[in-house]
Amino acid sequence: MDDTVGIQRNPNVVGEHFSLSELLRRDFWGLPMHGTGWTNKSFRPLTTLTFRWNYLLHGLDSCGFHATNVILHCVCSVLVGRAAITTLGLSGSWAALAALFFGVHPVHTENVLYLVCRADILAAMLGLMALNAYSASFCPPARLRPLWPALRSTPVYHTAESSVGTVFNFFGPLRLVPPVLLIVASGLCKESGFTVFAIPLLMELLDFLKLQALAARSKERMGKRTWKRLKLRVGLLVASTFFVFIARYRHTGGTKLNMSPQDNPISFETDRKARVLSYAFLHGVYTRLLVFPQYLCYDYSMDAIPIVRTFLDCRLLLPLTAYLGFVAAVTGFVRLPPKHRRSALISLALLVVPFLPASNILFPVGTVVGERLMYVPSAGYCLAAVLALHAYLEGPRQQDPRVPRASFATNPSVQGKQSGRSVAAPREIQRWGTGSDRAELTRRGFSSIVLVTVSVAALSVRTLLRVGDWESSDTLFIRDGERQPTSSKTQFNLGITYMQMQEWDAAITALVRCAHADPLSSLPFYRIGQIEILRGRFDVAEQFLAAALEKFGASLMVRDEEVFHDLALAMFQNGKVQQAESRLRIALQLNMDFAKGWNNLGCLMAAQQNLHDGLRAVKKAVSLAPENPQYWANLAVLSQHTGDPATYQSAMSTAYEIWPSMPEHRDCAWEFAPAG
Repeated sequence: MDDTVGIQRNPNVVGEHFSLSELLRRDFWGLPMHGTGWTNKSFRPLTTLTFRWNYLLHGLDSCGFHATNVILHCVCSVLVGRAAITTLGLSGSWAALAALFFGVHPVHTENVLYLVCRADILAAMLGLMALNAYSASFCPPARLRPLWPALRSTPVYHTAESSVGTVFNFFGPLRLVPPVLLIVASGLCKESGFTVFAIPLLMELLDFLKLQALAARSKERMGKRTWKRLKLRVGLLVASTFFVFIARYRHTGGTKLNMSPQDNPISFETDRKARVLSYAFLHGVYTRLLVFPQYLCYDYSMDAIPIVRTFLDCRLLLPLTAYLGFVAAVTGFVRLPPKHRRSALISLALLVVPFLPASNILFPVGTVVGERLMYVPSAGYCLAAVLALHAYLEGPRQQDPRVPRASFATNPSVQGKQSGRSVAAPREIQRWGTGSDRAELTRRGFSSIVLVTVSVAALSVRTLLRVGDWESSDTLFIRDGERQPTSSKTQFNLGITYMQMQEWDAAITALVRCAHADPLSSLPFYRIGQIEILRGRFDVAEQFLAAALEKFGASLMVRDEEVFHDLALAMFQNGKVQQAESRLRIALQLNMDFAKGWNNLGCLMAAQQNLHDGLRAVKKAVSLAPENPQYWANLAVLSQHTGDPATYQSAMSTAYEIWPSMPEHRDCAWEFAPAG
């Protein structure tokens, strides 16, 4: 799959010499971002750099790459828990629950086991670090009640200013540098990481509204010093955001994607209503992946999700449920007490904002549905779920009647100016359940324990089953191919798997389904042609290979010269020698270093009694691939026919040195090795 292109064939990963300029000049797939060639503008140099480090440590052994992804996912899970403490104000026990939910969620299986999806893991890791750093320095949350007193933790914040903020208070605006750099690094791992810039701005807005409300309630003005610091932080954040986005735009030469209908067929739909309805349905699919991840697949392209064309399509019930659920969640969170409200809105923002680039709302994206795209949003979802459970358990807030209502003067930035002495903050009485109703307390506690236990168990079991699907590429392709029969990509990979197992009928059946789902693609026609060559049915092979030349190609998967070469082989076997020679010469024009093409051109010329030209072509093949014994044997055969016994002896000796058990060669032999 994409691991081959993004890692195995990426010169920035496997190149003999590493070049920083090349790392900055090429996209995530190793293709130049500037010029006339194809590129999707995915500039993720930090992710590519980690692949390079893996390659230097252990080569292309996939175990090291997978182990790194697992470790990074564990780190992200811990950081989700840390965000629950530092950014949302939860205690350690609740943070552990959030980390557990995130760690075992099945939608993350693709990110961990699909190597190129490390980009999302790194973006989430650095983005969470940025949010934690910003919260600790500038926007510490109000403390929420622990799950139980025995596991009470003491977060690194207080109601006024965090310990980190106190330590670095001397540096003033320089405290913004670490969070901003971490967000930039997150965006250089995956483009969605740049959206994290919006979360600190939301924190500042919520804290500003809270201060304004306190000021209005106490009929006082916000301190000039507080207001000045707030404007400076927000101004620097906004300026940093614009600077980073403009710099990336200029470096990549724009953000326009060179998409095809195979990537996102909905974006090529001419009916605007159908596009809107189909994109809405995709939002429902993504919501289902988070809430009920029972159905998982590595691909949802083409007919896997047919376009929605009418409001009467029953599939629209899914996005309708998703939208209503989201509105209900926002409404419920807004009605929570202020402590919960702020944290809940931040968690929802962490769910929605990183999802926007994948939502097709701002611009069409290069995929229909990708489970990997939910990695960062799922952190917000898990935090929001834990906060909702915390609010449910805590019940209505009660304030001690002996303590007066909080006033804006208790804020340290104001009280120092007004009274010059410390004023104790009001004490709130928090109770589990509603008031002192023990029955309500028991009911809520028991139902919460059951819900958490069942949810964690169900998510863990689903994740284990999904990991089993990813045991090997063959297992994944067969299981998802059977699970998703209308996806062009799953059926193509299923066909290739059966082809490698030499189950020709099953392979052709899958490839026919692929061609039906994606009739514009040349790949299924090309592979069916190869299978028919292997089965000796050259007339059928010629028909499919000729059709492949008229379809849309995928140069990252199969080179054009391979298609022309295989068509030439089928034509030669069908007695169309001149046409076969023409196709071979086109293949060599496309790739002058195509050793297999030179060898077979030499054999074709020899069959036409043009021995000297055939000998020159085979010599070219030998020079390009001296490790191939068949080329040496063909060189020996043609040298014998042209009266050159010395070359015959030398070439045949070399062939047997490379392959001691090589069968006897009497004629120039064509080579047919299906391209991988």
